[in-house]
Amino acid sequence: MTKAVRFLCLSLAIGSALQACSTQNSLARISWTRTLDEAKSKAAAGNRLIIVDMYADWCGWCKKMDAETWADPQVIQQQSKYVFLRLNAEKEPDGIALRKQFSITGFPTIMLLNSDGSEFDRLEGFLPARQFLEGLSGVVSDSDSLGNLKLAEIHDRQNLVLRSKLARKLFQKSYYAEARARFEEIVDEDADNKSGLKPNALFYLALCQASQRQWDRALSTIDQLRGQYPSSEKIAEASLLSGEILLNLGRPDEARTRIQEFLKNYPKHRLASQARRMLADL
Repeated sequence: MTKAVRFLCLSLAIGSALQACSTQNSLARISWTRTLDEAKSKAAAGNRLIIVDMYADWCGWCKKMDAETWADPQVIQQQSKYVFLRLNAEKEPDGIALRKQFSITGFPTIMLLNSDGSEFDRLEGFLPARQFLEGLSGVVSDSDSLGNLKLAEIHDRQNLVLRSKLARKLFQKSYYAEARARFEEIVDEDADNKSGLKPNALFYLALCQASQRQWDRALSTIDQLRGQYPSSEKIAEASLLSGEILLNLGRPDEARTRIQEFLKNYPKHRLASQARRMLADL
């Protein structure tokens, strides 16, 4: 072999080794996107969900997640399935906006977003790699996760049971306006309560209205529930809720009457101690 050929072979070998090393290093860590628009664009192009690491500088559990979870090889391999976005929830504009939009109060919070930026679901608190992967797989495959319920609703809009389940999930995640709209639809579309869902829908509708400080509407909805379905399992909670609403409306005497009525009718209810505290504060 001539010197020229040996030099060429050596150069090719070194180049291949460097390329392999570069590829290995790129797979040894997560390539984070750093803006929501970039993440949404990548997600839309690849039909993928977005995993958002919402963190804060002072958060010790966030640092532990950096060192253990995000550095785990099996987690890193998920880059082929998901777009990874990392945002400081207190300093970066996108992080601040998402923290407010999704009412995030603790860190780390891992948001799973659709390509349009809407919530699919979330995982909260520090999770070791194995638990994170199990949780991620769970919410993606769970038919009752927020994202899957929304997809199911698109394909089965007339299914009131499905819409009720989605509405309750939205309420649990503090999406009161979206939840309220669905509960209102159930109440309107099932006026004769053929589905058996209307009493629960009225109760949750009142909760949504109260959560949005629509006190008069909430009280009217509870009165409708009490008048139309006095034997509903939600009547007890509705009675106490009406007392709280009357307090917020500045009507303490009426509130006291409602709370006393609740305690008289349901003395062993799980909310009885709360009702007694409310009376003591009047």
